[in-house]
Amino acid sequence: MANPDGSQLSQWLTWKDGIEGGAIAVDFEVARKLRDSCSALRAELEMALGEVDWVSNVKGMGTLQSGIDLARKFSLKASGGEDSLEKSLVSHIDVLNEMEAYFQECVTRYFAVEAENAGRLARHEVSGS
Repeated sequence: MANPDGSQLSQWLTWKDGIEGGAIAVDFEVARKLRDSCSALRAELEMALGEVDWVSNVKGMGTLQSGIDLARKFSLKASGGEDSLEKSLVSHIDVLNEMEAYFQECVTRYFAVEAENAGRLARHEVSGS
């Protein structure tokens, strides 16, 4: 599921394309730490998403119609509503997936460039006597 306006998600995709084309460079250690942080935060949000059902069945608002309506409104805030917690968590997880892919591409690109440079040096290495 895309972000409501799609802007954050598409921005990370654009940046990932820039790395694949060699137009953007990010320090290896920074990219690795950010990738790992994205993964950890995504795991926390996925755990929270698994708990949404627990808060989506609101009770205790009374038997009057206004209480019933209010309980339904609060339940929809957790799950199933237009701007529910569930939709928000899914949107954030989607963005984190793209961020993690971006930083993983930085790490992958680093190793690809290192291998390419090592290959070049090996071809130009002068043997010692």
